[in-house]
Amino acid sequence: MTELDASNEQPLPTPQAAEEFGFPISTPYDIQIEFMQRLFETLEKGDFGIFESPTGTGKSLSIICGALTWLTRHLNRPTEATPQKSTSDNKPDWVLSYENKLRENDDPTKAAAERYKAWELKVRREEAAIQQEKRRAARRVGAVSRKPTGHKRNASDGNNSDEDLIVDYGSDNELTDADQAQKLLAAYSSDSDEEDGKIPEEPSITKIIYASRTHSQLQQFVSEIKRTRFGKTIKCVVLGSRAQLCTNTAVRKACGSVQALNEKCTEMQQQKGTRCPQLPVQHLPMLDFKQAMQKVADIEDTVTEAQQRGVCAYYGARSCVRQAHVVALPYNMLLTQGARDALGVQLEGNVVIVDEAHNLVDTILASHSALLSQHTVALLLDLLQRYFKRFWQRLRGSNVVYIRQTIALLRALHKHLQAHAQATTDDVLVRGVNQFLHEARADHINVFKIDRYLKESKIGRKLNMFADRSTGTPGDDNKRTCMGSQTTHAHVDSASSSSVAPATAVAALETFIGCIGSPDRTGARIVVRRQQNPRDGEKYAEITYVLMDPSEAFGELRRQARAVVLAGGTMTPAADIVEQLLPKFGRLSRSDCTVRELYKLDPDNVRLFAWPHVVAPSHICAMVVEAGPTNTPLRFTFQDQQKQTCFRESGWALASLCNVVPGGVVVFFPSYSLLSRMLQEWRLCGIVERISKRKTLIAESTGNDGSSQDVLAKYVECVRKPGSLGAVLLSVVGGRLSEGINFSDDLGRAVVMIGLPFPSLASPELNERLAYYESIGKYQEQQSKSSDGSLAAAASKSHSMGPRARQLYESLCMRAVNQSIGRAIRHRGDYAAIVFFDLRYAESRISTKLPSWITGSHADQPVKRFKFGPAMAQIASFFKQDFKAL
Repeated sequence: MTELDASNEQPLPTPQAAEEFGFPISTPYDIQIEFMQRLFETLEKGDFGIFESPTGTGKSLSIICGALTWLTRHLNRPTEATPQKSTSDNKPDWVLSYENKLRENDDPTKAAAERYKAWELKVRREEAAIQQEKRRAARRVGAVSRKPTGHKRNASDGNNSDEDLIVDYGSDNELTDADQAQKLLAAYSSDSDEEDGKIPEEPSITKIIYASRTHSQLQQFVSEIKRTRFGKTIKCVVLGSRAQLCTNTAVRKACGSVQALNEKCTEMQQQKGTRCPQLPVQHLPMLDFKQAMQKVADIEDTVTEAQQRGVCAYYGARSCVRQAHVVALPYNMLLTQGARDALGVQLEGNVVIVDEAHNLVDTILASHSALLSQHTVALLLDLLQRYFKRFWQRLRGSNVVYIRQTIALLRALHKHLQAHAQATTDDVLVRGVNQFLHEARADHINVFKIDRYLKESKIGRKLNMFADRSTGTPGDDNKRTCMGSQTTHAHVDSASSSSVAPATAVAALETFIGCIGSPDRTGARIVVRRQQNPRDGEKYAEITYVLMDPSEAFGELRRQARAVVLAGGTMTPAADIVEQLLPKFGRLSRSDCTVRELYKLDPDNVRLFAWPHVVAPSHICAMVVEAGPTNTPLRFTFQDQQKQTCFRESGWALASLCNVVPGGVVVFFPSYSLLSRMLQEWRLCGIVERISKRKTLIAESTGNDGSSQDVLAKYVECVRKPGSLGAVLLSVVGGRLSEGINFSDDLGRAVVMIGLPFPSLASPELNERLAYYESIGKYQEQQSKSSDGSLAAAASKSHSMGPRARQLYESLCMRAVNQSIGRAIRHRGDYAAIVFFDLRYAESRISTKLPSWITGSHADQPVKRFKFGPAMAQIASFFKQDFKAL
C-alpha cells in the first residue's frame, strides 16, 4: 500500500502459492506465478503497470487468477473503522454471527447480495405502483372520452402529428425566469420523495473492466474464466455491438448492413408507436433477464437468455454492468468518454485491464479522430435548412440561435471544401484547428456551444426522424437519403451522396464538432484532402480531425480508474508508450489534480514487467542474415527496393532456407507492393519454381477477409497433408495474417522477416505526429508555438527528423515486427527459427527493440549476424536437435 491509498483500507498481503490464486493447473510456470503476484500488487497499490508475457505463456489465465483473487479479497476487505470480528456492541448473538460470516466469506456474490435484493424489491414495488396508476389513469380517460363534448377536433387545430420533431432545449444560462421556475418545480416534484414513483439507482460494485482488441479474444477470455473456480462465483458480462446482440429477427433480416441495423434500432426508440418489442418500457422483464445473468456469460449465453425472455440482449447486457464483477468489451468502446457513458461503464474505483495493448496508442488516436466529407456537409446543410424552414416559428429562442449558428458553420465548411476541391494547389493541407477555422471563416462561431447544443438538445434524433418522414420511405434503411434542393447538391457526385444516410451524416457531424469543440485542441491537426471519384473523375474534398496526443484521453481514464494494466505478448518497446500516454511535459493538465491523481499521472510511477518465454533458449534460433548467396548485402531501404539484385539474393536465400527447415515457413514483407514486385521477380528468374519443388508457395493478396481466410486454410492444409514437406506463406506485416494467427508447431518452424516495415513518410498524418512528438519534449517551445501548428509544420517541412521522432518512428516499425515474429513458438514444447533478411536488424537501435525472449541477455549485440553460408549451416544444425530430449 502507498500513502495515497484510502486510509480506511487495510493492506492485502500478496498470495505466494498458485493455490491461493485459484490457478486451475497443478504445475504452473514460474513466470505465471510471478505475473499473478505482480498483478495483485499493482491492483492493490492502484498503480499503472505494463506487463509483457510472450504468447504461449498462459497470460490470459494469469490475468484472470491474479485480478479476480485481488477482487474477491478487496470486496471483503476489512477496514480500520470496522473491526475484523464483532464480539460486543450489545448485539444479539445471531447478528454477531451473521456479521462475522460476511467478513470471513471469500465469495463476492454474497457480499453485495443484500444490497441488490433490497434494490430489486424496491424496483418491483415501484413498477407495480406505476402500472397500477397507469391503469387507473386509462380508466379515467376512457370515462371522460365517452362523454359528449360538443366539439369535434379538426386536423387543423394543431400540428400534433409532428410535435415530436420539435427540439426543446435551453441552457441554464439562457432560460427565462418562467423557464427556470418550471425547471425547478419539475426537479422538486420528481426528486423530492422516493415514494413518488422514481426508480432508485441500482447499486454498483467494484469490478474488473477487461478490454481486448477483438470479440474472439473476449470470447476466449470468458471461456478461460469458466475453467477456474471463479467461474462459479462471479458475474461476467460481455458488451458487444447490435450486429452481435440484436434479438429482433425481423429487423435483422430487413437490414442489410451493420449501419442500417444501428440506424433502425435508434429510430425505433425515437418514434412513438414503433418501439422495439424486445425493449419493453417496464423494468420487470429486464430484471428477470438480469436474474438469469447472475453467472459468467459470453455473447452466445447473453443472446440465448434474452431470446428466452423476449428482451433485447444489446441493452440487456448494458443493464448487467453495475452488478457485474467482470465487464469485458472491445477496447475501442472503452477509450472515449462518450462511449463509456452510453454503455454505463464507470471507471471510478474500478480496475481497467487492456489486453493485446501493443497498439493502444494508435487506437486512442483513431477513436478521437473524425472525418467529414464534402458530400456529408452538403446533405447536412440541406437537411438542417429544411428542418429550420419548417419549424423555426415553433422553436424556442435559444434553439433558433443555435440552429442558425450550426447552419452558418456548415455553410462555411461547405464553401471551404468546395474551394479546395476546385483549387489547383496542394492536394493535402495540414492546419491547426484554430488556423483551419480562421481560413474557413468560421472562427467567429462558438463551436464549444454548438458542441454542447448537439449533445444536450438531442437534435440529431429529431433530424433523423424528420429526414425519415420527409423522404416518404421510412422502412427502407439502405436506400433512404436526404433529398433536397438540387442547387445544394449540384457539385456532389450522385454515387457518393446517395451512399450517405441521414443518421450517418448526423453522427459524423456530432463526432466532428465534438472533436473541434474540445476545450484543448492544441494536440490535434485538421487535414484537408482532395479526392477524386473513380467513377466519373469528379473531384471533391474531405476534412479529417487527427489527434496527435493521446495523453488527455488516457489521462482521464487513469485519473478515474483505481488501477490500469496494459498487457500483451509484445509490448516492447514500452518507453515510447509511457511517454505518449503520460508525458512529463506536454498537454496533460495537472493543475487541478489531487495528490493522488498527481501520483497516478507521474510516469516515474509506471511499473514495467517483461518475462522471458517458457521455452528453453535452445528452442529458439534467432539470427540476422546480412548477405545473400553471392555475398550481396541484404538491405531493404527505400532506395535498395529499386534494385532487382536485392530481390534475387533474398529469393535464393529463401529457397536455400526451405531445404533445411521442416514444415511451414512464414515470410513477412513490409508491404503488399514489395511482396508483389519481389514475387514477380522470383517467378522470372526461377526462384518460385525452385521453392515449389520443396514446398508449396502461397501468397497473401490485398483481398477481403474471406480471401485471407482461404489463403490461411490452404496453407494449413498443405503443411499438414500426409507426406508433405511443408509450405511457404508470403504475408505482410500489419496484414490480416500478422496478428491473432497461431502458427504453432509445424505451421511455423521458421519466421522470415524481409526488410523493416517502416510506415510511409508520405502520410501527412504520420509526419505531423512525429513532429508533434518531437515538440512535446521541449516544454517552453510546445507552450509557445505548438498550439497553432507552426512547430509541427516547420518540423515536417524540413524533412529532418529529431531524435525523439526517430525513436517513435523506429518503435512503430519494431512493434509491428514483434507482433509478426510472435506468431511462432506458441507453447513450451514448440521450437522455431527467427530469421531476419536485412542487416539493419543487427544495429543496436533496432535490435534493442526486439522482445527479450529473442534477444536474451546479450545487451551489446542481442541477435547474431551471419553471412549466407554460416547462417544456413547454423539453421540446419538447429533443426537436427532432438527437441523432445531437450
